[in-house]
Amino acid sequence: MNRFLLGGAIAAAAIAGGAAVAQTAQPAAHGQRGYAMKNEARADVQAHVQKMFARLDANHDGFITAAEVDAMQAQRAERIKARADRFDPSKAFARLDANHDGKITPEEIQAVRNKRAAAKGGQPAAAHANSFRGLFARADANKDGAVTAAEFNLVGEQLKARMEKAGMPHAMGARMLTAADSNKDGKVSLAEEQHFALSRFDRADLNRDGTLTPQERQQVRQARKAQSHKG
Repeated sequence: MNRFLLGGAIAAAAIAGGAAVAQTAQPAAHGQRGYAMKNEARADVQAHVQKMFARLDANHDGFITAAEVDAMQAQRAERIKARADRFDPSKAFARLDANHDGKITPEEIQAVRNKRAAAKGGQPAAAHANSFRGLFARADANKDGAVTAAEFNLVGEQLKARMEKAGMPHAMGARMLTAADSNKDGKVSLAEEQHFALSRFDRADLNRDGTLTPQERQQVRQARKAQSHKG
């Protein structure tokens, strides 16, 4: 529900980047991307759903309502907006440019990430490292192996725009809630949400082996895009 999408998508959390709730407010939604790069076992779906259900069930009555989803979305939007407002590409560049030569290299970026991870007593996550390499490649417009302040600022402003857009209200939560509400009583129980999540998992598990892979997720996304174009 990863790096940046609650949006009511508990089921989506189980199959397409659920941990993104807390991390989607990060530039480029690294949490979500990292989750989507992992294999997901069917046996783990119920546990994931139960965890996210508990976060959404604000009054702990065993049901999720549209009001609770809307409230969570509003809180998320406020957090994303606050981070977008604080995000300053020029300051970020200055922190990364360790030798102050007006450009940053992959080594400088990795050094900063290693230092930050060490301070937290951990190691840099591989998925995050991959995301940063992808970000660096996009910023390095002339492909000379270094990113200038101008190149970084351009990509930084694009990231900030994405963050602001991610914080805009949307109807995903309401749609997911309606889809999971099997008895149409206007609220969703844990059992309904787990059934919905498992059904979505099974549809995405193309080879029916009980494990959802990044390749299967990609195939499902492509199939949905193709179907939407036809429609």
